[in-house]
Amino acid sequence: MLAVLASVTAGCSVGAHSTASSPAAASSPVYLAQVTCWNTMSCCIQRWPLSAAEHCGASAAEIAEVLNGARVLHEMAKTEGESLEGKEEAQAQSDAEVTEDSGEPPQCTGQNHHIISRPISKELEEHKTLRGLYKPRDERFVTRAKDEESHCGYQQWHRDVDKEVIEWLKDFSSATRKEFESFLREIYSRPEMLKRFPNGFPGR
Repeated sequence: MLAVLASVTAGCSVGAHSTASSPAAASSPVYLAQVTCWNTMSCCIQRWPLSAAEHCGASAAEIAEVLNGARVLHEMAKTEGESLEGKEEAQAQSDAEVTEDSGEPPQCTGQNHHIISRPISKELEEHKTLRGLYKPRDERFVTRAKDEESHCGYQQWHRDVDKEVIEWLKDFSSATRKEFESFLREIYSRPEMLKRFPNGFPGR
């Protein structure tokens, strides 16, 4: 456990009282257990922080050096811990937003499938003629999977379809909205896709 050094109370020895009057000894709290002593004197000060002058013959400067080192190290560790916690919270929120793209979630019974996936949407935002016409996971282009096996998470068939659509967008950089949606309709009219999504492309 962390050894917390509080300010020296009244009734201390003369030597210890001189320690408390220094700025380092007056700072509170100081976490000595986080510091590794480097010589006999520093080890003695860590062992007898309230009476280092009496037990160790330490000067005010030597005591202040040990106490300040402990305080600075504790503040650095605290800052790093808070930063890591913030990153973990941000990652958890990001993971929650991309449930469909993160594998096969539990208790999946056949998901709604967003035809304009995030990878496709990202490519659309770079497209010369289709930029701004679609949103990630656009609710206008959703079809229902037949069952869990047909669609649960970001399965390999989903990756393959995304790859095909992205390559098409790169090949047809001047495609119109009608041409793009006709291409999507053709994909979702294929026999293997109709087995997964009996309703096919929305509005088909």
